[in-house]
Amino acid sequence: MAQLNVSAHSRNAHRGSMLLKLSVLSVVTALSLGVGSAPVYAQSLPNANDTAVHAQPLNMRTLHDQLNLTADQEVQWQAALDAMRQSHSSERMNADQMQARMQAMLKQPILDLSALHAMDEKARQQDAPLSEQSAKAWLKFYGSLNDQQKTTFSDAIRPEFANIVHHPARPYDPRTGL
Repeated sequence: MAQLNVSAHSRNAHRGSMLLKLSVLSVVTALSLGVGSAPVYAQSLPNANDTAVHAQPLNMRTLHDQLNLTADQEVQWQAALDAMRQSHSSERMNADQMQARMQAMLKQPILDLSALHAMDEKARQQDAPLSEQSAKAWLKFYGSLNDQQKTTFSDAIRPEFANIVHHPARPYDPRTGL
């Protein structure tokens, strides 16, 4: 039964985190705050009694239209979107591979925690450069905006910040097991 819960937990964590990671905010904020170093599959699910602010997903097309970008800014916007897509694609692929390997490992009578750790480290190393490239592309784009555009951008991503600040996941306390 525990094996099924771990697998379901991994799938649900992967799905839930993809929604958050699809926003521009998560790319820039997560990496700048160090949150982006945790792989997608390692994020914990909220408890049933936890409450969180649930922001509407950021509509990138609407934001794009509201920004009235110059030709140079448009090039940077597209570069940032491409970098973000490439990073997300890599993270999803690595998370899927990790989940498949973990399912196979869970069938063994004795878990090989060293192998599990090695798989996790490999996925982190593969994801890190693309995540960093994505964050830098978004920061470069944001730096090219004028004050009015930055205000529009800030207003659009502010609900995402609120969602991150109020995220119900709590760190694991090894002393209590909770």
